[in-house]
Amino acid sequence: MNEIKFGTILENAARLAGRDPATLPIPSGWKVLAGMAIESGLHAIAAEKFPLMQRVEFRRYRPDYDPQAVYAYGQEVWFEGEYRRWMDCGWKRLKLEEVAKFIEFDQPWEPVAMQSFGLDVTRFAYRADPRYHPDTPPIEGCKLCELGVSLPDDAPAGVFVKFVPEYPRLDFAAWVSGTAYSAGDAVYREGTKDVYQAVSGIPDVSRTIAPEDDEAGLWRPLRIRGEFAAYLTRLVAAEFLTEDQGKHQTRAAADREFDLLCERYHEGNGETRVRVGRFTR
Repeated sequence: MNEIKFGTILENAARLAGRDPATLPIPSGWKVLAGMAIESGLHAIAAEKFPLMQRVEFRRYRPDYDPQAVYAYGQEVWFEGEYRRWMDCGWKRLKLEEVAKFIEFDQPWEPVAMQSFGLDVTRFAYRADPRYHPDTPPIEGCKLCELGVSLPDDAPAGVFVKFVPEYPRLDFAAWVSGTAYSAGDAVYREGTKDVYQAVSGIPDVSRTIAPEDDEAGLWRPLRIRGEFAAYLTRLVAAEFLTEDQGKHQTRAAADREFDLLCERYHEGNGETRVRVGRFTR
């Protein structure tokens, strides 16, 4: 799979704006602008539900039981092949029909959150992994809610879900040794050109280990499919330029790249896209 590092997009955008990172460091203000532009571009990509951006993961409706956790009355977990609810008398076994089948966009026990507007509820949940069982039909009756997706009563205890992952805010802030990073925090390593996201809170013993040297699975690199690099690079470059330097022309070039991506995807799926000004439907 062809993936591009976000640092490569940042540096190529600087080159388009006439600044060679090899001889002139990229200003911190540009890095902030780049993060905002990439975030905007990722939102646009997610809204189009490109298959290239989607991933498939198995999800349950409740977290696995943690013997170290303290549970409150009414909390539910998955334990030994069934759902259970903590009651005054201990753990009550639940029948599957007693469980509210709901998958949050950001389930606290899952390392990857879903982009809420990158979901297609008509092709969201599956009984078998659609990557390896392409003929398996999606589960019908899924409904988009404010915090996630509710599944029909006859859905199984766990499902494979298809979604666009939610990226953290990319401001290209450098990793600082010894800093107490929390799950979801993102840092930039100029040497590797990678943005890394903390999968979990970084313990004291690991705070001096650079993300690229991590062997404990505490960090994961965030990258983008290569097909979107030209669009995002021009989108970022437009933020670096003034009107006299070609800001609007570069933004128009980014829009054209995005339209080409959409045409390839939508036409390949037999859909028609109607352009209305800068927007499409």
